[in-house]
Amino acid sequence: MNRRRRLEQISNGYYNLGLSLAKERNLSSALNALSIALGLNKKNIDARNLYGLIQFEMGEETKALISWVISINIKSMNNLAQNYLQNLRNKSTYLEKSQEAISKYNKAVSQIRTVNYDMARMSLKQVVDIRPHFVKAMLALALLDIREGKAGEARKLLESVLLIDRFNAKAITYLDEMRPVSERKSGSVKLSVIGSPIKKEKEKPVEKNTSASMPVTEIYKNYSGMFTAVNVGIGLIVGACAMVFLYMPTMKVALNKAHNKEVVEISQKLSDAGISMEELKSENESLNDQVNKLNEINNTSTENMNYKLLQYVYLIGVIREYGAKNYTKAAEIFSNIDTNQLTDVDNGPGVSITGTFAEIAPKMRAEGPKLLTAVGDGLSKAGDYAGAIGYYDAALRIAPDYLQAKYNKALAYKTSGDVETANNLFTEIITAAPEDKIAKEAQRERGY
Repeated sequence: MNRRRRLEQISNGYYNLGLSLAKERNLSSALNALSIALGLNKKNIDARNLYGLIQFEMGEETKALISWVISINIKSMNNLAQNYLQNLRNKSTYLEKSQEAISKYNKAVSQIRTVNYDMARMSLKQVVDIRPHFVKAMLALALLDIREGKAGEARKLLESVLLIDRFNAKAITYLDEMRPVSERKSGSVKLSVIGSPIKKEKEKPVEKNTSASMPVTEIYKNYSGMFTAVNVGIGLIVGACAMVFLYMPTMKVALNKAHNKEVVEISQKLSDAGISMEELKSENESLNDQVNKLNEINNTSTENMNYKLLQYVYLIGVIREYGAKNYTKAAEIFSNIDTNQLTDVDNGPGVSITGTFAEIAPKMRAEGPKLLTAVGDGLSKAGDYAGAIGYYDAALRIAPDYLQAKYNKALAYKTSGDVETANNLFTEIITAAPEDKIAKEAQRERGY
């Protein structure tokens, strides 16, 4: 057995361990096991998708999105991560609330660092109201409650954390610290790797965990000049997107500070010069409108940028597979690209993203639909009609008028028992090209 196969087997073992722990809601330990699985085999799609699901369950939507996007880049067809991302895209309000929760959490962290605990506590309460499963926010709020002497509220939060992550080490430690000194267990028990309590042995020395028994692999890739230039261009675009994500929250904070300062000044003028309450209300509403508009722009920009970044991830995958002459795989990824989202930026090296895409696109559009249809035919003969239809759909995304792919797709539906959908497709073919040979076959299958 070669080394690569051995690493894949060990990675699958850690994935199975992570899955078992996740079923027991031991999420922290499950994440540790899945991280090891991905370290051994970065192409372990099941481990990467489960890693994203657990991060999502713990309120870390951003980490979940990153994990699923990488998963789709590795395997674009028949990947559950596509369903996860599509479900999120269909719930734009959910993403907006997630962005709001993350912004408020970061604000609370800054307030804690400046010893502004009361404001931090208010911000964290808002975060937990928006995202009741945001474990980090719940733990931070529990600490502030403990500091304020509100043990009951802190205990309720920590117990909620343990309902989400059964053996969360921080939650267990905080609860233990809240007990009287005589009742604490920290000196007699500790947490094992998978999170279950184990007894501390007095006479047996503790063995150090080393990485010597775990094989480590390093992967070196050689890129051509074109790939280096394209990566530079992609990096500039990603950097520009990152600037948007960093700059917009800063603008919001600055505007809020200006808002608060102006309210104070107006209040002083009201007491000194007798300015009417109606004027003060009008000024306040105007400032609130500005804040709301900025929030709307920020949320819209974040959603659009996430979708735009996904297209560049797809483009990188196409370039990689195209350079390796794996044209079928390149065509799979190519079928998912929204070309309207690919734009050039003003950069020093003069790399043109659209120019690079234009070099690859003709071959993909000419050969891609045929290659994908051939794969679909093979799956259809093997009885995997759902998989075959997926490849036919990919071919039609590249070339919507490719009659052979549409005809074969109709046959797959008919053979699998969905006669109504098959007949609709046959009708589309007959209407689009009534004199074509494939249209004649469609008429025969349709029963005309």
